[in-house]
Amino acid sequence: MKKGRPAYTVSALADPAVAADVRRVLTSETGSLGVRGQTLERWPAARAPGEVEVEGLPVRVKVSPGRVKVEHDDARRAARRTGLPLREVVSRAEAAWRRAHEDPPDDAS
Repeated sequence: MKKGRPAYTVSALADPAVAADVRRVLTSETGSLGVRGQTLERWPAARAPGEVEVEGLPVRVKVSPGRVKVEHDDARRAARRTGLPLREVVSRAEAAWRRAHEDPPDDAS
């Protein structure tokens, strides 16, 4: 920072409705003399909900063009109930969605 002094940067991503509260907490808890803020826009990709089964347990997924994202809470619950690692449940759920929604092979008769 200025004159080679050490410093830290604290970032907070928050709803604009609570910006004043975030600013107040940052100045009171850090001793900072000021806070910088900026408004960001977000353009989320269109997505659709879906559901697959992993070891007989339902796992919700979010599907967007070219991507399947597993709901973490569902994957965690399935991992605990099955004893599988979380990463394995996520992998199986994604694979199950792809298998269920892949295009059937063309008949080359």
